[in-house]
Amino acid sequence: MSSKNTSIDAPQDNLMDNAAMLAAVLNTVTDAIITMSQYGIVQSFNRSAERIFGYSADEVVGQNVKLLMPDPYYSEHDSYLKHYLSTGNKKVIGVGREVQAKRKDGNVFFMELNVNEMTISGVTMFVGTIRDISDRKSAEQDLKDNQASLQVIVDNTVDGLITINEVGRVETFNKACEVLFGYKTAEVIGNNVKMLMPEPYHSEHDGYLKNYHTSGTRKIIGSGRQVEGKKKDGTIFPMDLSISEVDIKGKKIYSGIIRDITELQEAQQRLAAVLDNTVDGLITIDENGCIEHYNKACEAIFGFNAREAVGQNVKILMPEPYHSEHDGYLKNYHNTGSKKIIGSGREVVGLRKNGSTFPLDLSVSEVNVQGRKLYSGIVRDISVRKKAEADIKQANSELEEFAYRTSHDLRSPLISSIGLLDIVTHYIQQGETDSALASIGLIQVSLGKLEDLVKDILTITKVQHAEEDSQCINTQLFIDDTIDKIRHMPNFERLDIRYDLRFNGVLYLPKSPFALIIENLLTNAVKYQDLTKSHSFIRISTSNSKTNFVLEVSDNGLGIPKDQRQNLFKMFKRFHPKTSFGSGLGLYLMKKSVDKLHGQLKFEDIKNETRFIVVLPINAVQST
Repeated sequence: MSSKNTSIDAPQDNLMDNAAMLAAVLNTVTDAIITMSQYGIVQSFNRSAERIFGYSADEVVGQNVKLLMPDPYYSEHDSYLKHYLSTGNKKVIGVGREVQAKRKDGNVFFMELNVNEMTISGVTMFVGTIRDISDRKSAEQDLKDNQASLQVIVDNTVDGLITINEVGRVETFNKACEVLFGYKTAEVIGNNVKMLMPEPYHSEHDGYLKNYHTSGTRKIIGSGRQVEGKKKDGTIFPMDLSISEVDIKGKKIYSGIIRDITELQEAQQRLAAVLDNTVDGLITIDENGCIEHYNKACEAIFGFNAREAVGQNVKILMPEPYHSEHDGYLKNYHNTGSKKIIGSGREVVGLRKNGSTFPLDLSVSEVNVQGRKLYSGIVRDISVRKKAEADIKQANSELEEFAYRTSHDLRSPLISSIGLLDIVTHYIQQGETDSALASIGLIQVSLGKLEDLVKDILTITKVQHAEEDSQCINTQLFIDDTIDKIRHMPNFERLDIRYDLRFNGVLYLPKSPFALIIENLLTNAVKYQDLTKSHSFIRISTSNSKTNFVLEVSDNGLGIPKDQRQNLFKMFKRFHPKTSFGSGLGLYLMKKSVDKLHGQLKFEDIKNETRFIVVLPINAVQST
């Protein structure tokens, strides 16, 4: 009996063990597993189902599975089962899908549902495997929200943003790019980015990408630069482009940020035009003293053009000792912050390309541009001003001397004449006619000196202030006429006048100052002959080069004493007062006349021969 019972119970025990093992497995899996009848009544509800839905198994088993569904699934579920059982038309069975479920507390959540059909002992049953994907859906939604936010930001940035793949195909093209280039996004996405480039960039772009992939050599990536873009209508425009490279899951993407700088470039061009057309020179240098900007006024001031100056150390514009000291000054300023010129103006000396030096006003300021120190200098050539100041100073000095000397020289002959008139009156009263006539002769001499002085004073005024039109002057005829005028002068007949007139043209200039020059040179040669010599001569020569007309007058007269040569062209300087009376204004007037004609007056003493050389610029000359 006992053995028989044991053999009967063994299969039952195995069955129970299998069922227990199956139940244990179902209760330990992560996913919820629910079984239900063909009418939708829940027959089993594992522990994961309890955790996910919040119901205990006792609360769900025997209930319609639609208990776990929100609307509209709740209302539609029974009709769906009925339809399936009558038609066999499946919608969910055998297919995984994402649907919504409802927890005990009423919260609705997303789940991944797989429903399978099985038959046990001829009875149809359904098994549902459920996975709570709330966290995943939330993360996906967050990602979508972030992507949407990012897209809104990208689409609303002022700058254009383009991304391309490794072969140059456009993957993103924001709204700012649509405005910049005139294309709609759909017209650009998938096309080669070179469609947005004019030549030569259009033809070179693919080769550049290929070269970069092969060699790794970057030209633009990782930096910004100014390039040109091409709009849909063919318009070319300047733009700032910065490109960065990103790696997304092993895929290289190139992101370009674009800014239309047409207005900026135009503003820069306007500013450059203003700076280039200022009267003053403008120079900017970096911390090492290298020139970065050099306007047109600087070209006129220094003689270097911009190509020659930009990139060079600014000390090329300075003579010694400033040339050697400049780098040390900059270094000292960077180390100590001690300023000597920066922030103030001063007079310095500049150096032109031709090696000449000149005075200039310099004001230097320091500016900070994107973290870089630059120094901006405004320079003004003050050569004309300094010369004017020197001329005014000289004129004031001459005026003081002129006022003193003229008052003295005018007064002396007047006093002498007045005294002589008293003597004449006395002689007439005494009947001494011869003595009276002799005194009258002295009065005439005195008044003659006074007349000469007044004439010279009037000449000074005329030379310095009178405006006179230029006219054609035949120099040979002019010299001959002047010789004829002075033939009456004492000792003229002793002179041997020699000519070397190689200039055969005419001068085109004001006549009066040129006449004064010729007359003074020739009359002085006559008046100041050395009568101790057996003969006297005057050599007169004219010539011209491409740039100048030259007049030379030489004589072997008394000359200019060596100790007086520094006063040669000053006012009221009489070098031989015992030989001939004069106002002492002749050479001074001659120098002023030469200056008025923008010429040069030189003096030479060679082997007891006195030579005056007058050089006039060629622009005053017209050849016949």
